[in-house]
Amino acid sequence: MTLFRHQTGQLRAWARRTLWCIIVIGSLCAIVIPIFSIYRKEGDDTRSVVEVPPQDVSHTGDYIHVLGSVAGVDFEDKNFRVHFEFTPHGTLAGDDGVLTDAIAVSLFYTTLTFPGLQIMRSVEVTMPYTQGATIDYPFDAYKSYFEILANKDKEQLHKIPVSLTFLGKLQSVEFIPTVRVETDDLYKIAIEIFTRRSPTTIGFSLFIVLIMWMLSIAIGIIAIQVIRKYRVTDEHVLTLGIATLFALPALRETQPGIPSIGCAADVLGFYWNMAIIAISSIMILMASALRWKEPCIEREIELVHKQHDFQSKLISEMAIPMPFPITGGPFSDYQ
Repeated sequence: MTLFRHQTGQLRAWARRTLWCIIVIGSLCAIVIPIFSIYRKEGDDTRSVVEVPPQDVSHTGDYIHVLGSVAGVDFEDKNFRVHFEFTPHGTLAGDDGVLTDAIAVSLFYTTLTFPGLQIMRSVEVTMPYTQGATIDYPFDAYKSYFEILANKDKEQLHKIPVSLTFLGKLQSVEFIPTVRVETDDLYKIAIEIFTRRSPTTIGFSLFIVLIMWMLSIAIGIIAIQVIRKYRVTDEHVLTLGIATLFALPALRETQPGIPSIGCAADVLGFYWNMAIIAISSIMILMASALRWKEPCIEREIELVHKQHDFQSKLISEMAIPMPFPITGGPFSDYQ
Protein backbone atom coordinates (compact mmCIF):
# COMPACT_ATOMS: atom_id res chain seq x y z
CA MET A 1 0.00 0.00 0.00
CA THR A 2 2.83 2.38 0.87
CA LEU A 3 4.60 1.55 -2.38
CA PHE A 4 1.40 2.24 -4.35
CA ARG A 5 0.99 5.65 -2.69
CA HIS A 6 4.63 6.47 -3.41
CA GLN A 7 4.25 5.58 -7.10
CA THR A 8 0.99 7.56 -7.31
CA GLY A 9 2.74 10.61 -5.83
CA GLN A 10 5.54 10.32 -8.36
CA LEU A 11 3.04 10.08 -11.23
CA ARG A 12 1.20 13.17 -9.99
CA ALA A 13 4.45 15.12 -9.71
CA TRP A 14 5.47 14.03 -13.21
CA ALA A 15 2.06 14.98 -14.61
CA ARG A 16 2.25 18.38 -12.88
CA ARG A 17 5.67 19.10 -14.36
CA THR A 18 4.53 17.96 -17.81
CA LEU A 19 1.46 20.20 -17.61
CA TRP A 20 3.58 23.22 -16.68
CA CYS A 21 5.97 22.50 -19.56
CA ILE A 22 3.05 22.32 -21.99
CA ILE A 23 1.64 25.61 -20.65
CA VAL A 24 5.01 27.40 -20.97
CA ILE A 25 5.70 26.06 -24.49
CA GLY A 26 2.14 26.86 -25.60
CA SER A 27 2.41 30.42 -24.25
CA LEU A 28 5.71 30.97 -26.07
CA CYS A 29 4.26 29.64 -29.32
CA ALA A 30 1.17 31.83 -28.90
CA ILE A 31 3.43 34.90 -28.65
CA VAL A 32 6.33 34.11 -31.01
CA ILE A 33 4.43 32.65 -33.97
CA PRO A 34 1.96 35.58 -34.46
CA ILE A 35 4.78 38.13 -34.12
CA PHE A 36 6.86 36.22 -36.68
CA SER A 37 3.85 36.13 -39.03
CA ILE A 38 3.45 39.90 -38.69
CA TYR A 39 7.16 40.33 -39.46
CA ARG A 40 6.86 38.19 -42.61
CA LYS A 41 3.83 40.17 -43.76
CA GLU A 42 5.82 43.37 -43.36
CA GLY A 43 8.42 42.01 -45.79
CA ASP A 44 5.72 41.07 -48.31
CA ASP A 45 3.79 44.32 -47.93
CA THR A 46 2.61 45.44 -51.36
CA ARG A 47 2.62 49.05 -50.20
CA SER A 48 6.43 48.99 -50.37
CA VAL A 49 6.37 48.21 -54.10
CA VAL A 50 5.18 50.54 -56.86
CA GLU A 51 5.13 49.95 -60.61
CA VAL A 52 4.61 52.70 -63.17
CA PRO A 53 4.10 51.76 -66.85
CA PRO A 54 5.57 53.93 -69.63
CA GLN A 55 3.38 56.65 -71.10
CA ASP A 56 2.99 57.64 -74.75
CA VAL A 57 5.18 54.83 -76.10
CA SER A 58 5.85 55.02 -79.85
CA HIS A 59 4.97 52.26 -82.30
CA THR A 60 8.57 51.00 -82.08
CA GLY A 61 8.20 50.39 -78.34
CA ASP A 62 11.06 52.63 -77.28
CA TYR A 63 11.30 53.20 -73.53
CA ILE A 64 13.67 52.80 -70.59
CA HIS A 65 12.74 50.56 -67.67
CA VAL A 66 14.15 51.70 -64.33
CA LEU A 67 14.39 49.31 -61.38
CA GLY A 68 15.07 51.02 -58.05
CA SER A 69 15.58 49.22 -54.75
CA VAL A 70 16.41 50.76 -51.39
CA ALA A 71 19.96 49.80 -50.36
CA GLY A 72 20.17 51.58 -47.01
CA VAL A 73 18.86 54.39 -44.87
CA ASP A 74 20.54 56.83 -42.50
CA PHE A 75 18.04 58.69 -40.36
CA GLU A 76 20.77 60.58 -38.52
CA ASP A 77 21.92 62.23 -41.77
CA LYS A 78 18.34 62.26 -43.13
CA ASN A 79 19.00 60.42 -46.38
CA PHE A 80 18.57 57.01 -47.99
CA ARG A 81 20.40 55.17 -50.77
CA VAL A 82 18.66 53.68 -53.81
CA HIS A 83 20.26 51.23 -56.24
CA PHE A 84 19.05 51.84 -59.82
CA GLU A 85 19.29 49.51 -62.81
CA PHE A 86 18.32 50.54 -66.35
CA THR A 87 17.10 48.40 -69.24
CA PRO A 88 16.47 49.82 -72.75
CA HIS A 89 13.64 48.51 -74.92
CA GLY A 90 12.62 48.84 -78.55
CA THR A 91 15.05 50.38 -80.99
CA LEU A 92 17.04 51.80 -78.08
CA ALA A 93 18.39 48.33 -77.33
CA GLY A 94 20.95 46.84 -79.66
CA ASP A 95 22.59 43.43 -79.58
CA ASP A 96 23.16 42.02 -76.08
CA GLY A 97 21.22 44.94 -74.56
CA VAL A 98 23.68 47.69 -75.47
CA LEU A 99 22.42 51.20 -76.20
CA THR A 100 22.12 52.25 -79.81
CA ASP A 101 22.41 55.93 -78.90
CA ALA A 102 23.58 58.05 -75.98
CA ILE A 103 20.92 58.69 -73.32
CA ALA A 104 20.73 61.06 -70.34
CA VAL A 105 18.61 60.14 -67.30
CA SER A 106 17.75 62.70 -64.62
CA LEU A 107 17.34 61.35 -61.07
CA PHE A 108 16.49 63.94 -58.46
CA TYR A 109 19.29 66.53 -58.87
CA THR A 110 21.63 64.04 -60.55
CA THR A 111 21.97 63.65 -64.31
CA LEU A 112 23.41 60.34 -65.51
CA THR A 113 24.86 60.07 -69.01
CA PHE A 114 25.02 56.68 -70.74
CA PRO A 115 27.14 56.57 -73.93
CA GLY A 116 25.99 54.66 -76.97
CA LEU A 117 27.17 51.15 -77.87
CA GLN A 118 27.57 50.31 -74.18
CA ILE A 119 25.47 48.54 -71.58
CA MET A 120 23.66 50.88 -69.21
CA ARG A 121 25.49 50.60 -65.89
CA SER A 122 23.74 50.40 -62.53
CA VAL A 123 24.18 53.32 -60.14
CA GLU A 124 23.53 54.09 -56.49
CA VAL A 125 22.05 57.49 -55.69
CA THR A 126 21.76 59.10 -52.24
CA MET A 127 18.52 61.00 -51.77
CA PRO A 128 17.69 63.34 -48.88
CA TYR A 129 14.60 63.42 -46.70
CA THR A 130 12.75 66.73 -46.76
CA GLN A 131 10.74 66.09 -43.57
CA GLY A 132 11.23 64.11 -40.37
CA ALA A 133 13.56 64.00 -37.36
CA THR A 134 15.03 61.24 -35.17
CA ILE A 135 13.90 63.05 -32.01
CA ASP A 136 10.49 61.39 -32.46
CA TYR A 137 11.89 57.81 -32.33
CA PRO A 138 10.24 55.27 -32.47
CA PHE A 139 7.35 57.26 -33.94
CA ASP A 140 9.51 59.26 -36.37
CA ALA A 141 8.34 59.55 -39.98
CA TYR A 142 10.11 60.96 -43.04
CA LYS A 143 9.17 62.18 -46.50
CA SER A 144 11.16 62.39 -49.71
CA TYR A 145 10.46 63.21 -53.33
CA PHE A 146 12.28 62.57 -56.59
CA GLU A 147 11.62 62.63 -60.34
CA ILE A 148 12.83 60.49 -63.23
CA LEU A 149 13.15 61.82 -66.77
CA ALA A 150 15.07 60.45 -69.79
CA ASN A 151 15.98 61.98 -73.15
CA LYS A 152 18.47 61.70 -75.97
CA ASP A 153 21.83 63.03 -74.81
CA LYS A 154 22.34 65.28 -77.86
CA GLU A 155 18.68 66.14 -78.25
CA GLN A 156 17.38 67.57 -75.00
CA LEU A 157 13.87 67.99 -76.39
CA HIS A 158 13.68 64.38 -77.56
CA LYS A 159 12.20 62.78 -74.45
CA ILE A 160 12.05 59.02 -73.92
CA PRO A 161 9.21 57.23 -72.08
CA VAL A 162 10.23 55.70 -68.77
CA SER A 163 8.74 52.87 -66.70
CA LEU A 164 9.60 52.34 -63.05
CA THR A 165 9.59 49.52 -60.52
CA PHE A 166 10.45 50.70 -57.01
CA LEU A 167 11.16 48.23 -54.19
CA GLY A 168 11.18 49.75 -50.71
CA LYS A 169 11.85 46.67 -48.59
CA LEU A 170 14.35 47.06 -45.75
CA GLN A 171 14.56 45.54 -42.29
CA SER A 172 13.14 47.56 -39.38
CA VAL A 173 11.91 50.26 -41.80
CA GLU A 174 8.69 50.63 -43.77
CA PHE A 175 8.72 52.45 -47.14
CA ILE A 176 5.45 53.55 -48.72
CA PRO A 177 6.04 55.03 -52.21
CA THR A 178 3.27 56.97 -53.96
CA VAL A 179 3.14 58.00 -57.61
CA ARG A 180 2.47 61.67 -58.23
CA VAL A 181 0.58 62.35 -61.42
CA GLU A 182 2.29 64.94 -63.63
CA THR A 183 -0.30 66.17 -66.11
CA ASP A 184 2.04 68.71 -67.68
CA ASP A 185 4.67 66.13 -68.68
CA LEU A 186 3.68 62.52 -69.42
CA TYR A 187 7.32 61.46 -69.77
CA LYS A 188 8.18 62.44 -66.20
CA ILE A 189 7.68 60.06 -63.26
CA ALA A 190 7.36 61.69 -59.85
CA ILE A 191 7.55 59.54 -56.69
CA GLU A 192 6.81 60.62 -53.13
CA ILE A 193 8.21 58.28 -50.47
CA PHE A 194 6.90 58.05 -46.91
CA THR A 195 9.24 56.26 -44.49
CA ARG A 196 8.68 55.17 -40.90
CA ARG A 197 9.70 52.47 -38.44
CA SER A 198 8.06 49.10 -38.97
CA PRO A 199 5.31 47.98 -36.52
CA THR A 200 7.54 45.24 -35.08
CA THR A 201 10.29 47.80 -34.43
CA ILE A 202 7.86 50.12 -32.64
CA GLY A 203 6.46 47.21 -30.61
CA PHE A 204 9.90 45.97 -29.55
CA SER A 205 11.01 49.48 -28.60
CA LEU A 206 7.95 49.92 -26.38
CA PHE A 207 8.61 46.46 -24.88
CA ILE A 208 12.15 47.54 -23.90
CA VAL A 209 10.73 50.71 -22.34
CA LEU A 210 8.28 48.55 -20.35
CA ILE A 211 11.13 46.32 -19.11
CA MET A 212 13.10 49.37 -17.93
CA TRP A 213 10.05 50.63 -16.03
CA MET A 214 9.53 47.23 -14.37
CA LEU A 215 13.19 47.09 -13.29
CA SER A 216 13.15 50.61 -11.86
CA ILE A 217 9.85 50.03 -10.01
CA ALA A 218 11.16 46.76 -8.51
CA ILE A 219 14.33 48.44 -7.23
CA GLY A 220 12.24 51.34 -5.91
CA ILE A 221 10.09 48.88 -3.92
CA ILE A 222 13.23 47.28 -2.45
CA ALA A 223 14.48 50.73 -1.42
CA ILE A 224 11.18 51.49 0.34
CA GLN A 225 11.36 48.14 2.15
CA VAL A 226 14.89 48.93 3.34
CA ILE A 227 13.92 52.41 4.57
CA ARG A 228 10.51 51.75 6.12
CA LYS A 229 10.44 48.00 6.86
CA TYR A 230 14.10 47.73 7.95
CA ARG A 231 14.83 45.03 5.41
CA VAL A 232 18.22 43.41 5.87
CA THR A 233 20.73 44.87 3.40
CA ASP A 234 23.26 42.24 2.40
CA GLU A 235 25.87 42.64 -0.32
CA HIS A 236 23.42 41.51 -3.02
CA VAL A 237 20.88 44.19 -2.17
CA LEU A 238 23.60 46.85 -1.94
CA THR A 239 24.98 46.10 -5.42
CA LEU A 240 21.68 45.40 -7.20
CA GLY A 241 20.80 49.03 -7.91
CA ILE A 242 24.34 49.99 -8.96
CA ALA A 243 24.58 47.04 -11.37
CA THR A 244 21.20 47.87 -12.91
CA LEU A 245 22.19 51.52 -13.22
CA PHE A 246 25.13 50.59 -15.45
CA ALA A 247 23.16 47.91 -17.34
CA LEU A 248 20.28 50.22 -18.27
CA PRO A 249 22.15 52.09 -21.08
CA ALA A 250 23.07 48.75 -22.68
CA LEU A 251 19.43 47.68 -22.47
CA ARG A 252 18.41 50.94 -24.14
CA GLU A 253 20.79 50.29 -27.05
CA THR A 254 18.97 47.02 -27.90
CA GLN A 255 16.16 49.06 -29.48
CA PRO A 256 16.57 48.75 -33.29
CA GLY A 257 18.07 51.85 -34.87
CA ILE A 258 17.71 54.04 -31.79
CA PRO A 259 19.50 57.41 -32.15
CA SER A 260 21.65 59.12 -29.53
CA ILE A 261 20.16 59.97 -26.14
CA GLY A 262 17.38 62.53 -26.29
CA CYS A 263 14.63 60.93 -28.39
CA ALA A 264 10.98 60.33 -27.47
CA ALA A 265 11.70 56.80 -26.21
CA ASP A 266 14.10 58.25 -23.61
CA VAL A 267 11.47 60.69 -22.38
CA LEU A 268 9.00 57.80 -22.09
CA GLY A 269 11.26 55.69 -19.93
CA PHE A 270 15.05 55.97 -19.88
CA TYR A 271 15.38 59.34 -18.12
CA TRP A 272 12.86 58.46 -15.39
CA ASN A 273 14.20 54.92 -14.97
CA MET A 274 17.77 56.14 -14.48
CA ALA A 275 16.56 58.69 -11.92
CA ILE A 276 14.46 56.16 -9.98
CA ILE A 277 17.23 53.55 -9.87
CA ALA A 278 19.88 56.12 -8.89
CA ILE A 279 17.75 57.57 -6.07
CA SER A 280 16.80 54.08 -4.84
CA SER A 281 20.45 52.97 -4.82
CA ILE A 282 21.45 56.06 -2.82
CA MET A 283 18.63 55.40 -0.33
CA ILE A 284 19.73 51.78 0.17
CA LEU A 285 23.40 52.73 0.63
CA MET A 286 22.63 55.60 3.01
CA ALA A 287 20.31 53.42 5.11
CA SER A 288 22.98 50.74 5.37
CA ALA A 289 25.64 53.31 6.31
CA LEU A 290 23.57 55.18 8.92
CA ARG A 291 22.19 52.06 10.61
CA TRP A 292 25.56 50.36 10.96
CA LYS A 293 26.81 50.06 14.56
CA GLU A 294 30.37 49.38 15.64
CA PRO A 295 30.59 45.99 17.38
CA CYS A 296 31.21 46.14 21.18
CA ILE A 297 34.35 44.26 22.36
CA GLU A 298 32.92 43.42 25.80
CA ARG A 299 29.78 42.04 24.24
CA GLU A 300 31.80 39.90 21.85
CA ILE A 301 33.87 38.48 24.74
CA GLU A 302 30.72 37.71 26.74
CA LEU A 303 29.21 35.88 23.79
CA VAL A 304 32.40 33.82 23.38
CA HIS A 305 32.34 32.81 27.08
CA LYS A 306 28.68 31.84 26.91
CA GLN A 307 29.34 29.76 23.84
CA HIS A 308 32.27 28.04 25.56
CA ASP A 309 30.19 27.26 28.68
CA PHE A 310 27.38 25.87 26.56
CA GLN A 311 29.75 23.58 24.66
CA SER A 312 31.34 22.34 27.91
CA LYS A 313 27.94 21.58 29.42
CA LEU A 314 26.86 19.77 26.28
CA ILE A 315 30.00 17.60 26.30
CA SER A 316 29.54 16.70 29.97
CA GLU A 317 25.93 15.66 29.41
CA MET A 318 26.93 13.48 26.48
CA ALA A 319 29.60 11.62 28.51
CA ILE A 320 28.79 7.85 28.87
CA PRO A 321 29.41 6.36 32.40
CA MET A 322 31.39 3.10 32.65
CA PRO A 323 29.23 0.01 33.50
CA PHE A 324 31.97 -1.45 35.79
CA PRO A 325 35.09 -0.09 37.49
CA ILE A 326 38.36 -0.51 35.69
CA THR A 327 41.22 -1.71 37.86
CA GLY A 328 44.71 -2.13 36.63
CA GLY A 329 45.86 -2.04 33.08
CA PRO A 330 46.48 0.97 30.93
CA PHE A 331 42.96 2.36 31.53
CA SER A 332 43.12 2.36 35.34
CA ASP A 333 43.81 6.08 35.34
CA TYR A 334 40.41 6.76 33.77
CA GLN A 335 38.31 5.38 36.69
